[in-house]
Amino acid sequence: MNKSSMGMLLLIIASLWGGSAGAENMLMGRIPLRAEVVLEYVKSSIEEHGYAIAHLQLCDGGMADFGYQSDVYRVVFFGKIEEVRKISERYPELVSFLPLKMAVIAEKDETLLAALNPEALVPYFADEEVRIQLGRWYNDLVSILEDVRREVDGRLAAAQ
Repeated sequence: MNKSSMGMLLLIIASLWGGSAGAENMLMGRIPLRAEVVLEYVKSSIEEHGYAIAHLQLCDGGMADFGYQSDVYRVVFFGKIEEVRKISERYPELVSFLPLKMAVIAEKDETLLAALNPEALVPYFADEEVRIQLGRWYNDLVSILEDVRREVDGRLAAAQ
């Protein structure tokens, strides 16, 4: 990564996570079901949207080192291989955001889902191609969250 790409990356990360605006740069959902079940719905929806799951990161131990206790804390890494390669080649400053990621965090009998809102990156790119791609990823992430919510709502309704 060259110096200008690194500088752009640092600027983007600082602006996304800095200050009180950080929460609006996230897509989040609270699901009233245990994380193990929600994780399976997340993985299924990701695949139904045409993405491949690249990696499932277990973060429980690392988070415990920081004093955060969770029964389940996973990060699902996913993407479309050709899309990731193309974007990475043309826009190296986006490499640290790829593949896409969704955190699945247990909080008692509920689950918190969280992902970076790709549209938060739009102001940093004048190129229409990358802006369109960021919008597509945003739409897919929102759809994945909605799919999980519908699946869980259906499961809970059937159980009553």
